[in-house]
Amino acid sequence: MRAATSFAVVAAVLSPCLAREARADDDRPDHTIIVGVGGAIEAELGTGSVHPGVNGMVEWDAIENWLELEVEASILSVDGGVEMPLGLLAKKPFRLRRWAECMIGFGPEVVRLSTPRTKATYFGGQVALDFMFWPWHEVGLWVEPSYDFVFPDGLSRSIGSTGGVLLGW
Repeated sequence: MRAATSFAVVAAVLSPCLAREARADDDRPDHTIIVGVGGAIEAELGTGSVHPGVNGMVEWDAIENWLELEVEASILSVDGGVEMPLGLLAKKPFRLRRWAECMIGFGPEVVRLSTPRTKATYFGGQVALDFMFWPWHEVGLWVEPSYDFVFPDGLSRSIGSTGGVLLGW
């Protein structure tokens, strides 16, 4: 008797959510401009050092359903200073559902390093996968794992990820 009552309560709580999801697939708008704010983390493959930080990005449709452009900037903590990567990604979107999409992208990156020992600017690039989820019309979540390469006197490689909250229009 208790299990049946618990199941009925859970079903009553979840049914409006499930019904909303079915309706949302039909009326959810596409976003032309997206702004995201969240966290960032990077692990250098050569040294194994890990650098946490924050990230912000702006993304827009350049060619609907075919090309999206993203400008992103991070501030990462490194060796008593900061590293500030700024990147431009060209991304191909793949819609999984009206509320979920995956994109693959690549593009150039400029990294400004400012520590007590080093102040320099380096150039490189990145390859990224971008996953966006839109549980609400204008508010969503994203996670973007990436592989970065920079040329500071040779090749420096790292893997990282950004993620956070999205606002879309």
